[in-house]
Amino acid sequence: MIKRTPFTIFKSVITALFLREIQTRFGTKKLGYFWAIFDAMFMVLIFAGLKSAISKNSMPGVDYPVFLATSFLAFFLWRNIVSKSMGAFSSNAALFAYKQVKPIDTLITRFIIEVLVSSLATLVFIFIGLYIGLDLSVENFSMVMLAVAWISLFGFSIGLFSSVMSEFYENYAKIINVIMTPLMYISAIMYTVDSLPPVLREIIWYNPLTHFMEMIHGNYFRVLSTQYVSYTYMFFWTFIPLFLGLYFYTRAEKKIIASR
Repeated sequence: MIKRTPFTIFKSVITALFLREIQTRFGTKKLGYFWAIFDAMFMVLIFAGLKSAISKNSMPGVDYPVFLATSFLAFFLWRNIVSKSMGAFSSNAALFAYKQVKPIDTLITRFIIEVLVSSLATLVFIFIGLYIGLDLSVENFSMVMLAVAWISLFGFSIGLFSSVMSEFYENYAKIINVIMTPLMYISAIMYTVDSLPPVLREIIWYNPLTHFMEMIHGNYFRVLSTQYVSYTYMFFWTFIPLFLGLYFYTRAEKKIIASR
């Protein structure tokens, strides 16, 4: 018998969890794939319609539907990574009886799925945008991709920390879910920080998601800038929760498995 390496075991576990997750989430729902992909598209249509009805030229040089798409796709990616992470342990509890399956494997699997779903939704928007003639040109493609990768890692770090906290504090997950909706309106998704009064700029600056959105917008659109982005602030908000999450997870892994 050939002894498998830890990486081979890990890869097999992730593959099995991936197939199980896909079957569980989409296999029994006929419209599961549709809603997963077009969720952000509906938000773009709604807010683009409202914006055009109120004012057509309030953001010169920017194709507003594209602006909204970059915002909602990035925000929904982050939100879904965090929210799906918090339910990963409980949804896969029966599998922890197998010693090869670790609780953190379920988080990694859900992270991969959310990134793939978001990527597919982005491709769908690109095809639709090209078909209807939207301006999809990117000012700095590499920096936009860095921002998307960074916000994904930020989502994983908050998701990891939250998944451990929600295991021991029942109300933690409820609180996180409650603040998700307000976050959508105070994260520079439908507007730029520069368009706000100075007092509101000071307040919204403390929201780390604002920096990620401004990073994406400033590098995607030629007429926008990244003057309100603090990479140091983003770094701390990404890696402090990540290290805390890993620390608490390693201390609580056996308790998480035993509690199932």
